[in-house]
Amino acid sequence: MAKGLRSKSARKFRSIKRELIFGPVETARVHRLSERLKKDAQGPKTSELEAQARGEELMEVEKTVDTSVTGEEKKISTSGRKDANHAKHKMAKEDRKRKNKEKLSKRELKKSSTFFRFHK
Repeated sequence: MAKGLRSKSARKFRSIKRELIFGPVETARVHRLSERLKKDAQGPKTSELEAQARGEELMEVEKTVDTSVTGEEKKISTSGRKDANHAKHKMAKEDRKRKNKEKLSKRELKKSSTFFRFHK
């Protein structure tokens, strides 16, 4: 029988490799990374360390509050005309339709006026 990707023997050997060969390597890497992240989270930031090394005092930055907005962030409108090509094409098509309707109404006025001129 062929040993394709879906064959039972190939799946069995892949799962064994995953558990015994790649599994321990992956778990060790995850543990190393988590320990490094824990250590970095507990220690001071690098900018603070650099300032201390230079002998400077750390400046505390106050957050400014925007008084124009009352406690909420200003919302940005996502509705309206878009600058995508399909939107431009759609708007141009609507403009052409509107112009054609105007032309038709002018023609109808001319026809109706000439009709009434000759048939009174």
